[in-house]
Amino acid sequence: MDAGKSVPLRELTEDERDCAQLLAVAGVLTIRQDGCYLRSSEMPVFRRKRVRLAVSGAVGALVLALVVAVLILHR
Repeated sequence: MDAGKSVPLRELTEDERDCAQLLAVAGVLTIRQDGCYLRSSEMPVFRRKRVRLAVSGAVGALVLALVVAVLILHR
């Protein structure tokens, strides 16, 4: 890991540090004393998980909309 390609933690705002912590938990970011490093090998896995979550949310919303439409039209 190259220190020149890291983002120093002292330059991050509190919200950015919170986000960095969450990304580290997700395995996309490595946080060391001298900065944050992006783990590019983990990005495709992270993207697939994010897309899967978005698609499952959309399918859930569609099912809910269909149930509401059926209930409204049935009455």
